[in-house]
Amino acid sequence: MKSQRLILTTSLLIGAALSLIAWMPVFGVEGAPFRTLIVGGGPDLEHNQVAIESNVRYLSRLMPPGSPTRVLFADGNPDSKNIQCQGDDAKTFYKKSDIARIDGPSDLDSIKSELASIGTDAQANPKAPVLLYFTGHGSPDPSGNPDPARRFDNNSYDLWNNRKLTVREFALALKSFPKTTPITLVMVECFSGAFGNLLFENGDPTGELADLNLCGFYASVAQRPAAGCTPELKEANYRDFTSYFVAALTGVDRLGNKVTGADFNNDGRVGMNEAFAYALIHDDSIDTPVCTSDVFLRRFVKTPDPEIMGTPFSEVEKWATRAQLAALDWLSDSIQLKGEDRIQQAYNTFLKIDQGSDALNDVHLIRFVRLAKSIVLAHTLASSRDETLKTRFSELLQAESGNPLR
Repeated sequence: MKSQRLILTTSLLIGAALSLIAWMPVFGVEGAPFRTLIVGGGPDLEHNQVAIESNVRYLSRLMPPGSPTRVLFADGNPDSKNIQCQGDDAKTFYKKSDIARIDGPSDLDSIKSELASIGTDAQANPKAPVLLYFTGHGSPDPSGNPDPARRFDNNSYDLWNNRKLTVREFALALKSFPKTTPITLVMVECFSGAFGNLLFENGDPTGELADLNLCGFYASVAQRPAAGCTPELKEANYRDFTSYFVAALTGVDRLGNKVTGADFNNDGRVGMNEAFAYALIHDDSIDTPVCTSDVFLRRFVKTPDPEIMGTPFSEVEKWATRAQLAALDWLSDSIQLKGEDRIQQAYNTFLKIDQGSDALNDVHLIRFVRLAKSIVLAHTLASSRDETLKTRFSELLQAESGNPLR
């Protein structure tokens, strides 16, 4: 009997240890679980579509046990019929939210308060990770900067009651975070790529690197809209960055179906960098995704585009990661490009198309050109003598390879 009890006790202890190990990625060195802030909703009744609510529900139910999560949505009242929907008859109607818990409105004061609270907690547990997810609508720089090169530097996330959270305001709200706190930011609104500027002091793309441990993934370049704000009720029809990025990270889509194929390096886990590549391949929408390493490279590596685009394709393939290579090959096939000069071919066409085009072939072309450029710039940086920049870029890539949801 004692031996049986000993075996049972040992089995329970081993099981508990294995369970703890399985969840270790979501805990910091201090032992505190990572914190999550989910912000969703449109700026008003007519722009608070059910797809946005679906994104909030999708991510909320995937949070690991023990991870403190706060949800800010629309007016903050779960009894408000403020979610725009369309049924099979294409008629518009409004319904209450099905989000399990709403902690407040998606307004400027609430967001600043939540970020301040997370920042305060981070002071006590500076190595506990933070996940920030924003889904809704975005707008170009409200200041209307007359400089064409700076016109989209300070874009905004649209808040309830038609308020705005600009890149610069977001940067100020993050100043209370310790530099050792790993922050993952995912924003899926239109013009969201501008928030890649949070890498820099005060959100200014000409400023010094901010003293933050931040990586981010955004649904579109700063100059373009994004998908994901449909009033259609059928979630099976949703095509947007959240659907593919989150599904790749968790292995479960928004309908609860199993998702595979994102572990490009076959190491048994899917990093955010792999989920990003998975979205580049599978997201059949107007999205042109951006990550922080893209922003970093374009700021610090100044190789002219004509020189980049003249790189032979076989060279770019050698420099790419497995995830990048999978996306590069798929996009190349999609836009029907072949040969060693296919990057130059793509770039020549890229210069001629409408940069705001919704045509899927044009969208894939934009993704291909941007991805090829990032690969070449990363190789150029790796070949340079700037050890400080190389170290910082390596740290950024390491952060982008993490997975806060598994």
